[in-house]
Amino acid sequence: MNVTNLNGALLVRTFSSVEGDERLYAWFGGSMIHVYDFELYEIDVFTNYDLTKPFTEHDALMERAWTLIDEHEDARFSNENCTNDIFYAHEWDTGEDLETQ
Repeated sequence: MNVTNLNGALLVRTFSSVEGDERLYAWFGGSMIHVYDFELYEIDVFTNYDLTKPFTEHDALMERAWTLIDEHEDARFSNENCTNDIFYAHEWDTGEDLETQ
């Protein structure tokens, strides 16, 4: 893994799944959020712009980057028929619903 691609990153988040779909998000404080695979090859990039606010404080940009990464992850699975949910799998295997506790 070539971690030099992450030099200067102010926010780094990773996501993986049992299906082997692994992504690393990096925000360097600018207008773009970069998405890498776990070999650190860039696979996607999207903007952190908010055109309704001409100037945004750094902390607000960090919070916005965090939120946009969550939304980007959610959008990846919105068109899937189902994902391997550990709560659903546990209930299927044991009959115990962990989400109602």
